[in-house]
Amino acid sequence: MLRRVFLGLAAVLFASGVTLAGMGNAAAADDEAAIRDIWVKYAAARVAGDAKAWLALWDENGIKMSEGSPARDRKALDAGVPKSFAATPTSSMNINPEEIVVTGDWAYSRGTYDADRTVKGEDMHIDGKFLTILKRQADGSWKIYRDMSNSNS
Repeated sequence: MLRRVFLGLAAVLFASGVTLAGMGNAAAADDEAAIRDIWVKYAAARVAGDAKAWLALWDENGIKMSEGSPARDRKALDAGVPKSFAATPTSSMNINPEEIVVTGDWAYSRGTYDADRTVKGEDMHIDGKFLTILKRQADGSWKIYRDMSNSNS
């Protein structure tokens, strides 16, 4: 009798563990999908020249670090991005996250990008790589917390 109780309890615990692991995998997949969606919105906002939509993807304490420029905090981004978008229109942009790792309320995404834009009246193609740290917000959404990119040329 005791053996049956033990085996029954072991089966329940095993089934619960499988269920909890499955829920964890589903949550991780949801987080990864949400982060991939950020990159889709990021590229779409850049092509549309929609600085407001692009800035909405950033945490209030976000910092962008670009090659050849000093690090810019959210206040600097709020002031500079609308001017930058107007000065360098982008006709296409692709962001390819090659790695997304989520750990609790933090995640990072690493990948490549390419874009066609106009700089000082001259059309140019750029490509490069990025590493971004994302932070889960109080509402469960993800926002860009730190972003670093550099071009391949």
